[in-house]
Amino acid sequence: MLSKLLKHEFRATGRVMLPVYLVLFLSAGLFCLTMHLADNYDLRALEIFRGLTAFVFGVTVIGAGIVTLALMVYRFYKNYMTDEGYLMFTLPVATAQLIWSKLLVALVWTVATAAAIVLAVLLATLGQPFWADLPTLRELWDTLLYYVPAGHVAGYAVEFVIAAILSSLGSYLLFYAAIALGHSFANHKIFLSVVFYIAFSIALQTVGSFAGIYGIVGLAENDFFHSPTPFLLSHYLMGGIAVFALLVAVVFYLVTYFTLKKRLNLQ
Repeated sequence: MLSKLLKHEFRATGRVMLPVYLVLFLSAGLFCLTMHLADNYDLRALEIFRGLTAFVFGVTVIGAGIVTLALMVYRFYKNYMTDEGYLMFTLPVATAQLIWSKLLVALVWTVATAAAIVLAVLLATLGQPFWADLPTLRELWDTLLYYVPAGHVAGYAVEFVIAAILSSLGSYLLFYAAIALGHSFANHKIFLSVVFYIAFSIALQTVGSFAGIYGIVGLAENDFFHSPTPFLLSHYLMGGIAVFALLVAVVFYLVTYFTLKKRLNLQ
């Protein structure tokens, strides 16, 4: 059943996300074209048009990220907290599957948006002179390996991906938990959802700050900053970020799960 939920969710969100990517790439291509025209023809109108297309491209880049986040959160709200919830929660589907159908789709579109933005930036700057002055990927890789052993580079890459995935899941679950809790009350549901989101965010920042301070103090007390293997410090920090992100995701997942399971209020 989860596969059917995912298929339906991808189809529904794709109707919005694919046009967003199309606009993103069109704005990147238009900006690239005006850049080349303005470089080759000394016309005031082209300079103005280049500025306008640069602004439009910047807006579409930011907008792509905002639309992705807003759409994924809205889909959770619309499917589970409005009249559609009466149908969704009568389906022979576990609550966990309902949550994961939103989470997995949100994660895929988040990665896709990040990749689309990178590709759009490359397209927008295609053929620009500054690329010739930059080192090649091979040169960057050789330089990196000169300072950092290959095993550590691989470890950093894996740790970064894990931390990024967990952080993304935690960010969406923060919204889901706030929406679920806010809609467990009879009145002022949206207002309470906002209140819960703000409260969760403040608590998260507070706990994160104390955790960071505690970790730094612990490292200092154990003379870790003067360790003969400084690469371990980076692994320690990345590992700490990943563990913290995992704990955040688990906490907000449990809040979302038990609220939908025990305190669902669609009245």
